[in-house]
Amino acid sequence: MPINKVEKLFEELEEKQVKASRLGWVQYTTGYDFGIEEAYKEITDFLEDEKSYEIILKSREEDLDLVNKRKMEIAYNTFKPFHLSKELNEISLEIRKKTNELSKILNTFRFNIDGKEISSVEIDQILSSEEDRDLRKKAYFARNQINKPLADGGFIELINLRKEFAKAYGSKDFVEYGLKQDELSPGIFNNWDKGIKEYADILNDKRSRYANKFLNEDEMFFWDEGYIKSKISPSLNATVDMSNYYNVIRGFFMNFGIDIDKYNITYDIFPRKNKSEWGYNFPIETRKDSRILANVKNRYNEYRVLLHETGHGVHSFLQDPKEVLLNNGISGIVTEGIANLFGSFLYDELFYKNFFDNGVEEEFKEMAGYEKLNYLRFVGNIFFDHELYRNNISSLDNIYELYFKTYGDLFGDKPYKEAPPFGYRIHYTTHPIYMHNYFMGDVTCEMLKKTFCKKQGVNSVSKKPKEFGEFLINEVISPSGLYKYEELFKKISGEEFSLKWYF
Repeated sequence: MPINKVEKLFEELEEKQVKASRLGWVQYTTGYDFGIEEAYKEITDFLEDEKSYEIILKSREEDLDLVNKRKMEIAYNTFKPFHLSKELNEISLEIRKKTNELSKILNTFRFNIDGKEISSVEIDQILSSEEDRDLRKKAYFARNQINKPLADGGFIELINLRKEFAKAYGSKDFVEYGLKQDELSPGIFNNWDKGIKEYADILNDKRSRYANKFLNEDEMFFWDEGYIKSKISPSLNATVDMSNYYNVIRGFFMNFGIDIDKYNITYDIFPRKNKSEWGYNFPIETRKDSRILANVKNRYNEYRVLLHETGHGVHSFLQDPKEVLLNNGISGIVTEGIANLFGSFLYDELFYKNFFDNGVEEEFKEMAGYEKLNYLRFVGNIFFDHELYRNNISSLDNIYELYFKTYGDLFGDKPYKEAPPFGYRIHYTTHPIYMHNYFMGDVTCEMLKKTFCKKQGVNSVSKKPKEFGEFLINEVISPSGLYKYEELFKKISGEEFSLKWYF
């Protein structure tokens, strides 16, 4: 059967991707590159192979059932970009080279305050607990120190290469290309700005009231956000013993009938020199090897990243390893939605009971409500990412102007004198047109909770965690590769994707 030949191709592709992922893990955890570029070249060469592409084209012509049609759709979409033109392949290679060069900068760069090296974790701790507002501001803007090294290293060149690629591909712009690769409707973001503006006044009013209450000021700035959160919920900054993190995480997931002891999940969670300061999951090999990179010290709120990334790891082990093709069709929104879902339990008794009594219930409830509303500002990152590819970019000043314009249009923010920190977010460099996965993942998360609670007649998934685990596995994870994201959303909820689910 021709489909078997295609599945064999994807098994070979997976072997090459596993090799690249292992090398990526080494680079992100140590700063050393033992041949990532060569590994990705192997993948590219494999995807460019004409005989393999012919097998896929021939298989598409067969009379297939719905499942195999979906498999062939995934296979075709994976190989097609590498068989349009030699020009595209050359640009793609340049993009990969430049991305790898900039990744090295991102992984090894360290920020500096008053001549002292400081980690991202330490910056976060200053932003969340430092009483001195000027010091918080200094810590916040320390993050803009990486902007120029990235620009000098070729970030603007990378943006323009991606634009060139999208044009050669035949897309309107790189945003449209990225959405097409994610199998999303080109107009999926239409009217988001209007939907958000409806809540922007509510958000700004709440931020102003919190600024008055905790700062004796009329306005809250980026460098105040973490501090004010710590005032709303002091328990977030509570010192905890992170040495027992695995047992805590394991016990939490057992509530859902998920035993992570059965899974080969590797954790590397404490900071060190030349290690990436980001939180990341490396799904090295489906149901065989998943690795989690984080940087935590001793604060309760740092468990959020461990819950999120473990959610990714669990998702990897709950997939069917025999369905290599379908697994390639799982939307990033689904994976981030499931990860965000587990991360949100930071404020739920199911998790916080490991550290606190029920005296924290009210502050966590208030914190969860405010954080959900304030997370609307993350849409600024999504739109800014898009604008980088819809405007002429020739300098850092161009980028800064776009940044201020984006946040000004969405939330009424006024520009400030300092250069805005943006480059420290790796997504702009390594995973462009990706950040929508996080916010849309949160919308999906809200939909899943509401749909489950309605079916079960409960007001919280915590009332029936085991049943919720079964719901996730059977109705979300198992079929997630079989459907495009918007189709899966409608299948589960009975309605089209809409921001209304978030609110």
